[in-house]
Amino acid sequence: MTLHQLLDWRYGESGDELLGRRLAAGEDLAARHGAREETPLHVAVRRRRLAAVEMLLDAGADIDATTAGGKTAFAHAVRRGFDEIAELLAARGADTRLAAADRLAVAVVNDRLDEARALLAERPELARTGNPEEDRLLADVAGREGTARVELLIAAGADLTAPGLDDGTPLHQAAWFGQPQNARQLIVAGAPLEQFEPTHRSSPIGWAAHGSRFSAYADERQDAYVEVVEMLLAAGCRFDHPDDPGGDAYLLGLLGDASPRVAALLRAAAGR
Repeated sequence: MTLHQLLDWRYGESGDELLGRRLAAGEDLAARHGAREETPLHVAVRRRRLAAVEMLLDAGADIDATTAGGKTAFAHAVRRGFDEIAELLAARGADTRLAAADRLAVAVVNDRLDEARALLAERPELARTGNPEEDRLLADVAGREGTARVELLIAAGADLTAPGLDDGTPLHQAAWFGQPQNARQLIVAGAPLEQFEPTHRSSPIGWAAHGSRFSAYADERQDAYVEVVEMLLAAGCRFDHPDDPGGDAYLLGLLGDASPRVAALLRAAAGR
């Protein structure tokens, strides 16, 4: 298991202890991973692992290393509204200068929408720069409460397919986090229903099914997940999987993942 994998998906309750052992053994803190060429510090920041960020910095991680898209760890933090990590990085001497697209992200994430509109009026291309690490902004806010940010970015021409968390599109994010109002805006705007992201090989309805049972707030947001799934089904979502054309393996997987209420909807839609 690489250090990047530990920090990204396999941290768990013993993550700090495991990380400490790996660092003591002399891990390469400058190692790069993935198309975005992230260092371990970038991953720890992106996953909001404050203790891990401190440990990596103490071990000598380059605080101002940039990804393939030109993003520092500080930019990762402020773009996502991870204030406690941004403050730590700034206190440890990080370069706090931001590109214009990052300033837009900070304004949007922090609900300073008048500021965001002013930035877009001056430079409309900031909504869709072609840099995946900047165009992920719509995905980053689609899973959050409130529709105004999503509405603003859609109107500005943001990319409806640009991936965010775990390579999911904005609609994947709205589905996983149980945000039906944002999902509705995205569907109306033409967001793809059948895009299968490369991390979990799942479509938005798969993320909704999984989220209805396994997300942190699944129990209290059951009505929201039901609404999202009903919306996706009404929009014409199918259960075909590119790895199993005409098969039912994907549907069976969704039924096993979903909460009882969502599973019942899926069964009814599939005629089972």
